[in-house]
Amino acid sequence: MTEKEGKAEREVASYLEGFFELIGENPGLEVEAKSPDELYVNIQGKSDFFSEEREKLAKSLSVLVKVLLERQYDLDKDVQIDINGVKLSRRKSLERFALNAAERAVSKGKKVRLNPMPPVERKWIHVALSDSEDVETYSVGEGDDRRVIIKPKEE
Repeated sequence: MTEKEGKAEREVASYLEGFFELIGENPGLEVEAKSPDELYVNIQGKSDFFSEEREKLAKSLSVLVKVLLERQYDLDKDVQIDINGVKLSRRKSLERFALNAAERAVSKGKKVRLNPMPPVERKWIHVALSDSEDVETYSVGEGDDRRVIIKPKEE
């Protein structure tokens, strides 16, 4: 991590702390780089304000943090805002699922078509299998029907 990125992470935490102070909330914040192009922020709060159904809050805060990083630090990062670790749990589950699907594709020598999923979840599948020497991934379909295909690499 560069000094600029470290400073940006601290600024994101400070920015969000200030935001939550303004609205009378005091959640725990975890800010970390998941990869060179992805910043993960987990907001841990116990009030109803931080219930798992607050996806709109997470999406809105993602946009605000992304704009902050672009304008203040000239960093173009995918910002994942999570509330109480729900997305991280889903991501880990999808990564395990992707590894199992990759094993099936290799053992059967056939493509495995996954069910349609949102863009961020497809990205997690692609990233989870990106270093595999045995399979490759790509997406097919359009809109809500877009899905990941996992296929054995040809020798």
